[in-house]
Amino acid sequence: MADDGLVLAARLADAEREKVPLAELLAHADRLSANVACYVAAAVQDARAEGTGWAAVARAAGVSVETARVRWNERKVKRLLARRDQRRPAPLKRTEPPRSAPGGASPQSPVPEGAGAVGARRQLAAALSDLQRTSSVSLQEAARQAELSASYVSRVLAGSRLPAWPVVYMLGTIFGGSAGDLKFLWERAQGVCPPVRQSVAGAATRLQSALRGLYLAAGRPDLRRLAKEGGASLTAETVREVLNGDLIPDWWTVEELVVRMGGDAASIRPLWEDLHYAFLTSRDVFPQGGLPRSDLPGTEAGTGDVGTPS
Repeated sequence: MADDGLVLAARLADAEREKVPLAELLAHADRLSANVACYVAAAVQDARAEGTGWAAVARAAGVSVETARVRWNERKVKRLLARRDQRRPAPLKRTEPPRSAPGGASPQSPVPEGAGAVGARRQLAAALSDLQRTSSVSLQEAARQAELSASYVSRVLAGSRLPAWPVVYMLGTIFGGSAGDLKFLWERAQGVCPPVRQSVAGAATRLQSALRGLYLAAGRPDLRRLAKEGGASLTAETVREVLNGDLIPDWWTVEELVVRMGGDAASIRPLWEDLHYAFLTSRDVFPQGGLPRSDLPGTEAGTGDVGTPS
C-alpha cells in the first residue's frame, strides 16, 4: 500500500504539473486519500495482530478508544481492504525510447519514464545496478559491508525499495562509484528540494553530478551514439567533456543530452537555472555552447571520468 501510494502521488504530481482540469486533479487526490485510509486501517490491523491493545492504538491515532474500536474493527477493515484490492492502481508502463526516423530525422520523443518520483526511483535503481555490474563486488558482499540483508539490497537494485540516503551513499561507495552522482536521482525519488541558491561552483557540481547519474541509469551508452542521435551541437567530444566535468554546457546541450539518456529535461532545468542565476550574479550572461569548468572561480576540472569516446 505504501508503494501504491508512491504511484498515486506521482500521478497526482504529474497531473498538477500538466495543469489538467480540476475534476481530474480531485479524482487523483481522492484515489490517493482512499489509499492512505486503507494503509492506516491495515497498519492498525497489523498492530492488533501483534498484540497491541486498543488503548495504544487510540493513543497513536489521537482518538478515543471507542472511536478506534468502531473505526477499525476487524470486519470493517476486511471489507475496506477487499474493495481496495479491486481498484488498485495499474503499474506505470515503461515507455520505449524513440528510434531515429529515416534520413536522420528524430521523431518527437514520448514523455519519458523519468517524469515523476516512480521513474526517478527506477533510474536510481538502474544507476546502482550498473555500478554493481561493473564492480567486482557481489550483492552478498555489498550487503555484508553495508550491514544490510542481501534480500533488501536486491530489492533496492530492482527498484522495489527506496532506501534512505545513507544506504544509497554506502552502496554507491562500495560499488566503486561517486555517491554524489546518485544524489539527484535519490532526491527526485524522495521529493527532496535542493537549496534555492548556491555558489557557481556548487551549482555546477550539482548539475554535472546529476548528468552523470542519468548516464549511469541509462547503462553508460556509447558516447558516439549519444552524439549521433542528438542535435548538430552535440558531439562525442562535447559529451565526454560534460560527463568528465570539464565543460559546463549551455541549456540546449543539456536538454539534448538528457533526452538522449532517457531522462526528463524538465526535472534538470531547475539545476541549470540555479547555475545560470549564480553565474549571472557573479559574472555575465552564460555563453552559448557552454563554459569550460576551469573558467569558473574556485573550481577544478575533471570531476568525473567516462573515458574517451569508443
